[in-house]
Amino acid sequence: MSQPKFWAKTGQGELRQDGQPKYHPVICHLADTAAVAMEIVRTCLSPLARQRLANGFGLPDDESLVRFCGFMAGSHDLGKVSPAFQFQVSEVGKLLAGETLYDCWSSLPRERQKPQNAPHGTVTAATLPDFLVDIGVGRDLSEHHAKRLARKLGTIVGGHHGFFPAQKEIDALDSAIAGTDERSVWRQHSLSIFHQLQSFVHLSTEDLPSQCDNAAAMILAGLTTVSDWIASNADSFPYANDEPFATYQVGLAEKAKQALKAQGWHHLGTATPLAFSELFSFPPRPLQEMAIQFADTLTPPCLVMVEASMGEGKTEVALYLADYLQHQTQAGGFYIGLPTQATSNAMFERVRAFLQKRYPDEVVNLTLSHSAAALKGEYQETVCRLDQVYDEEGRGVFASEWHTARKRTLLSPYGVGTLDQGLMGVVRSRHQFVRLFGLAGRTIILDEIHAYDLYTSTLLERFLEWAAVLGSPVIALSATLPATTRQRLLTAYATGCNQPVPPLPEAPYPRITAFSNGTAVAQTFAASDHVRRALAIRWVSDDEWPAELHQVLSHEGGCVAVICSTVNRAQAVYQRLQAHFAPEELGLFHGRFLFKDRERIEKNCLEKFGKRTDHRPHRFVLAATQVIEQSLDVDFDLMISDIAPIDLLLQRSGRLHRHSRNGRPASLGTPTLWIVEPTLTAKDTVEFGDSRYVYDRHILLRTWLALRQRHSLTLPEETDALIESVYHLDMAIPADLEPIHAEDWQTSLETYKTEEEAAKKTRANEVKIPPPHADVKPDQFTYRKKEDDESAIAAATRLGEPSVVTVFLQRTETELVFPGTQEQVDLTAKPNLAMIRKLLSYSTRLSKKELVKALTAQDNPKTWTSALLRNCRYVEVNAQGVARVQDWRLTLHPLLGVLIEKDSEN
Repeated sequence: MSQPKFWAKTGQGELRQDGQPKYHPVICHLADTAAVAMEIVRTCLSPLARQRLANGFGLPDDESLVRFCGFMAGSHDLGKVSPAFQFQVSEVGKLLAGETLYDCWSSLPRERQKPQNAPHGTVTAATLPDFLVDIGVGRDLSEHHAKRLARKLGTIVGGHHGFFPAQKEIDALDSAIAGTDERSVWRQHSLSIFHQLQSFVHLSTEDLPSQCDNAAAMILAGLTTVSDWIASNADSFPYANDEPFATYQVGLAEKAKQALKAQGWHHLGTATPLAFSELFSFPPRPLQEMAIQFADTLTPPCLVMVEASMGEGKTEVALYLADYLQHQTQAGGFYIGLPTQATSNAMFERVRAFLQKRYPDEVVNLTLSHSAAALKGEYQETVCRLDQVYDEEGRGVFASEWHTARKRTLLSPYGVGTLDQGLMGVVRSRHQFVRLFGLAGRTIILDEIHAYDLYTSTLLERFLEWAAVLGSPVIALSATLPATTRQRLLTAYATGCNQPVPPLPEAPYPRITAFSNGTAVAQTFAASDHVRRALAIRWVSDDEWPAELHQVLSHEGGCVAVICSTVNRAQAVYQRLQAHFAPEELGLFHGRFLFKDRERIEKNCLEKFGKRTDHRPHRFVLAATQVIEQSLDVDFDLMISDIAPIDLLLQRSGRLHRHSRNGRPASLGTPTLWIVEPTLTAKDTVEFGDSRYVYDRHILLRTWLALRQRHSLTLPEETDALIESVYHLDMAIPADLEPIHAEDWQTSLETYKTEEEAAKKTRANEVKIPPPHADVKPDQFTYRKKEDDESAIAAATRLGEPSVVTVFLQRTETELVFPGTQEQVDLTAKPNLAMIRKLLSYSTRLSKKELVKALTAQDNPKTWTSALLRNCRYVEVNAQGVARVQDWRLTLHPLLGVLIEKDSEN
């Protein structure tokens, strides 16, 4: 009687010439995965991540760690040796496993034969623990603790499809289809393959752990999933079919090396750190001098917080420190997380230029990580298979094609993207551990961190805890941070390090605060002359400022930014300005343009208002939303802003006279911020217009009170005092404050503490993963069973209105086309990647609650199965660019973007 064979991969039921099915045996796939995992641990993980992994398992950082990690990753699919898996392709299973096993399966009632009742990952989690204890896992522990450790390890690798199975799911398995009964012949076959794998990796008793902390669990879970993805590529690991394993395993280590090379994985080398002047084209200023002094004191895990005015060179400081940490302390590259896609796009270009200069003779893997990265042309031009670049002895900065897939971007050694992509590592969702694995031991740079509300900030604090325990240095950049925020960030990171939380060190603004080796220090530095300024403040009436602006610009001209709190407000302001300025003197920039138009407008803004003067217009007014207040290198002669929190107003003012420029109008020689004054009701309470929809009332009130009598600000000297006057929540109400405003202060503060501090923190606590040192079961990291597509990322990491990406198409008399073109769209045909990009280029994100509800109630085309499209919706506009969605009228306007109105016809 022939020995049963078990398949891990099949050729979709295809048969070979001898009538036998094409297949890849379970033991071969387990060995493939183990070989890949061992090579990743040996050569691709940063030394910081590898040391963290070794410490977490209580193993030495040597080949013992490599063997154990490879063995555990390889064990992930042991649950495929089960009736439920083998006979889901019944003809293949019957031919390979044999009729005896098949007959036992087929004799079961039909309702018990469903494969989904025994997922192979859950079967792995059920089968592995006893096997692990038998070979010596936890041999120095009590029997109870040894079994507990083995169960945790089994659950970790059993969760390789994204969700860690809960113990109740494991206990509920039907042993008849899972093959988990101790007397089951399936269990004996599984044990035999287990020992084959053990022999393949040369695992000895000395290679087994005595513990598994949560950091090691996350790294092992990510390693297992990633190794499985790579090992599942049939081009790199062709099906073995009936080849004996003894011959198949020969040369498998080299095959794994080549597979990793083909997908853009390689060892990130270290060398001597370069001096600041070698990395950049200018000598260090006081901020950079201070960072250079701090660098020698940094030992990962470490936290650096840099607070300085725009234009001081915070980005260069972050890149210098990241480079130092890589080459001096063996951190593994870096990831830069920013608030928005627009700021990510701008930063990507800067980082790409930096890496090209830093590594002129090497191939560097740099990814852009956000939902619209597939639509950014300059980025897509860099996407390729890196093995082809190596083969051609090429050099330069590229994006490995493998790393550009949605869940893989954080696995690249260098990356730029939105903070949300990183935060999903601490949100209970599918494969969150892959994100933490990708960031483990790498320097994490967080830019513009003042831009987040308390909900996102609460997730950010949990993220810092995990960054610390994973050995990842963090560099946080901001123009301004309240003392309470600095203390929370310091507390989170020190807690992650499992060290006592030091008091927040004091130093005047601007400053660098650093935490390393359990100690926190802070130092101030001299602000550069070009950021020292007396910022003039003018409060202007919303009814009068457009005409006044026209008068101011009528003689010498000038470039002006008008920053509005909402898209509707920006559209309305743009229309009002049309009465005072010619069409060629006006621009509009907000987030509700189609992506193709938004990208064009963004480039146009950089051309007109960037550092170079080639395209700077004589007179121009740009109406915009907050999209221009962060990271875009733009410079205006005058700025008008709706009221916003004090830190954002100061941030916006950094776009005033940002660059030294010849020919600036003499009448606009002093940087001046016009703030649209709020209105007073009949009872003298203050009304904040559209800003009330975006920002908290208490913060707006205190901002107004701090600035209402001011005509100028001396920056950066007054920055700290201004920030604390608004954000120091325990500050007493000023004794001379008018009673109506004192009452407003008290009432709005109570609301703020309830809605912001209580409600938002509660919501964040509902979605974030447990802290790294908590004694919890693995399923508590992923049990929400949420996908991590872009809609889920937006919803989980930002507590705003629900939103949906909406594709705009146009219905003609005969066909469906892209708006303004004759290019036909066939929704019945499955779109290829080029068509997906085209569809998304005609999309924008809509976020009115009732409209989003109406859009999401619509059915998608059945062909939109791609992760990039499946959560999008589409609308059809008529010849006038109008679409109706229930009670809503959507207008695709060539100048204004998408207009949203209640449909008066319904």
